[in-house]
Amino acid sequence: VRDWYLDSFRDLRSFPEIKDSKDELAFTQMINKIKVRHNNVVPAMAMGIKQLKNDLGRKVEPGDLPEIHQFLDRFYLSRIGIRMLI
Repeated sequence: VRDWYLDSFRDLRSFPEIKDSKDELAFTQMINKIKVRHNNVVPAMAMGIKQLKNDLGRKVEPGDLPEIHQFLDRFYLSRIGIRMLI
């Protein structure tokens, strides 16, 4: 998942300045490609959390590991905002 976000950031940063409608179309296509690239983020994150629970070897209660819950809250809120902008 991290690599998907790094690739998308690099794509955005390396895109040249938009000067005409051809550039705008290319940018729109790149944005659509990025959106598709990130379609599997939620299932991948869910699999990662499931694996974490298995690796801990115990049942994890909702109140356990508050730093992970805080990270996931920020991550998903950012994801929602980015997808709204797209």
